Amino acid sequence: MATRQLQSAETIKNLLLFNKHAKFKASYTTYKIKGGVLIKRSADFYDELCLSVYTTNRYFHQLYAWILQADGLTYLQYMVLLNVVRQPNCSLADICQTLGLDNNTLTPVTQKLIQKEWLVKERSAIDRRRWSLNLTPKARERFGKLRNQVKKLQTRLIGNSTSEFEHILRQSHALNQRLEEVLQQGEFDGKSED
Repeated sequence: MATRQLQSAETIKNLLLFNKHAKFKASYTTYKIKGGVLIKRSADFYDELCLSVYTTNRYFHQLYAWILQADGLTYLQYMVLLNVVRQPNCSLADICQTLGLDNNTLTPVTQKLIQKEWLVKERSAIDRRRWSLNLTPKARERFGKLRNQVKKLQTRLIGNSTSEFEHILRQSHALNQRLEEVLQQGEFDGKSED
């Protein structure tokens, strides 16, 4: 348990530091980690963490918007396309599971991508009840160009600090896993646990 607390505290600290380096404009309080336990626990710290994660997400959306706007794509549409490329012949349910979104959220997104001729929806050859999503031949070429632009953006962002960003990514995954565990525990009743 102490190892998990240390990892979580370290994750939170580094995410805050990452946003501080990204010119995140907020007042920071120094939080010391001693023996794997966060010494100062307050609503302010939690609020800072939430704001930091939100700001990081917003910045990524803005960065991707530079690339995606020329093709009239949203960030969510790009994420769907990326999943289709990574999982050929995938279903809408597969994408929903990967992105952690509901069917009713992604159905209009995939329909729009079909209309824009990015995706084609075909019956599965293995199971006729199942529909598979794939990129159209023209979309494969367009998506390849998008990926090249994303790689240039990644190079600009990461530069030679790959190990630093791999560390941040691992910490982000750990934080996401922790949040998912809390969500799976059920609704929070808002009462303090003294």
